[in-house]
Parts: sequence; structure tokens; C-alpha cells
Amino acid sequence: MKRWHFLWGGWLALCLLLQAAQAEPAYGPLFTFSKQGRTHYLYGTMHVGRPGSDTPDWGLKQALRVSDALVLELDPTTAEAAAEVTTLAGAAASRQWRQLDAASQRSLEGQLARIGVAREQARGLAPSLWLMQLALREYQRMGQQAQHSREEMLLEMARAARRPVLALETAGEQSRLLFEMPAPALREWVRQSAEWQGAEEADRYYRELTEAWERGDLNALQALVALPGYPRLSAWTQREMLDRRNLAMARRIDDWAASKRLFVAVGALHLAGRQGLVRLLRQRGYLVTEAPRAP
Repeated sequence: MKRWHFLWGGWLALCLLLQAAQAEPAYGPLFTFSKQGRTHYLYGTMHVGRPGSDTPDWGLKQALRVSDALVLELDPTTAEAAAEVTTLAGAAASRQWRQLDAASQRSLEGQLARIGVAREQARGLAPSLWLMQLALREYQRMGQQAQHSREEMLLEMARAARRPVLALETAGEQSRLLFEMPAPALREWVRQSAEWQGAEEADRYYRELTEAWERGDLNALQALVALPGYPRLSAWTQREMLDRRNLAMARRIDDWAASKRLFVAVGALHLAGRQGLVRLLRQRGYLVTEAPRAP
């Protein structure tokens, strides 16, 4: 009988190993944050993804299953969002192009001409919007695509589970930060975009960023905010695109968390650093711990 117990135990162990090997990989940092008997989830996403990698792991499925609502930075299903961004980009175009010196203007026009954007078309929208498009093309060159982002995956999960989707920001709020960036940071961004297109340095950076996100390494992600050689762009990114927005996000999350269980999913860089959401939520009295990714 003991022999059969031993064999049964051996088969059970093998089955568990096989199940673990077949489990979906767990990408990105996932935390729980709890206060007053209510537990919520905080997930750091990547806004692009590789085809075939957009499958939720056990931890994400569990997080949505026990939550009342999915909370994203933006609700991409809002029909007016793209039109609002385009309108704001058109209104800011003339002013932002004037912020660029002649060399920066020629550089950006040249970058856009190489992807088929004529000068008149380029001048019709704010440079910062074009720079975002150029950055996205670099991710695409590395095999990362917006349609395979974590947000798209989570939206599908929320629809299937009939969970409402809440947005921490509007498209207008996000884009205004881009269109109001100071001239020194904008000119530096044009230079960085030109120098990084197809460069080995850019490939290495995007690879390190993706790998840090995949393993949920917040310290490594925070270190990648500062781009060597581009101090003004790095400082603006940290101050305006992360720290300032994080404060507003934390307030809104705290308000909603008082009445419902949340599954919050935002770009992973928003979780990292001294003004990241992990620390800000702790300052608001939440117990923040890493969430399990397997049963």
C-alpha cells in the first residue's frame, strides 16, 4: 500500500509540474491594495505587446473575477477620444512648431517625410503628436503592436465578465500635457527621435524596458525613465507624465475604492518610483503587497 501511495504521490507531483509548465506566463507587476476590509488590484501594463503574448495569466483572471470594475488610464472605446486629440493637436500645431528652432523643424520634417508624411500635413498637427507616432513605429519595428497591448486584453476580459470600465483620465487631459510641454524638452525629443530611429541603442533600450516589465521589476523600470543625453526630456517625463498624473490618479482611485472593488491597470511606470502609485497608495493608508500569479 505504501508503494501505491508513493507512486500516486509521484504522479500527482508530475501532474502539478505539467500544469505549471502549461500555465500562461505572468507578465507585468501585479499588487493587491487593501483598506477597511476591501481588497483591490493594481496592475502595471505595457501599452504595446507581441502577437500571441496577450493571454491573461491566472493572477489577472483572479483579479478581475473578484473585482467590481476595471479601471484604465483611458477608456479607448469612447468614440470621441480620437477626434478630441486630433482637434487639440491641430489647435496646438502652430505654437508647438514655433517652439522648435530651424534645425529641429528640418529634422522632424525629414523624419516624417521618410514615412510618407508631407510637410503641409506635418505642419497641421502638433510636433509632440507626431513624435508619439514615430515612437510607436519604433516599437512596431521591434515586433510590438498596440492591438496586442495589455489594455486590449483586459477590455476583452471585462466585456466577457460584464464588468464596467472606468477611466482615470480623458484623452484631452492626457494630450494637453503633450501639447503644453516646454520648448527645451520638445527640441530634445526631436533630437532623441532622430538619433534613435533604427539605432542599436534604441533596440537595447526597448528590449530592456520590455524585459523589465515582463518580470515586474519596478526598480529597473524607474531607472529607464532617465535617458542618458536627454536630461530635459527625461525630467519633463518624470515630472509631468508620471509624478503629476500619479497624484491625480491616486486621488481618483481612493475615491472609487471607497464604494467598489477595483482592478486598476495603468502603465507600469506609474507604479514605480518615489511618486509612484505603489508608494502613494501606501501613504493613503492601503496595505500594498505583491499578488499571487498562480493558485
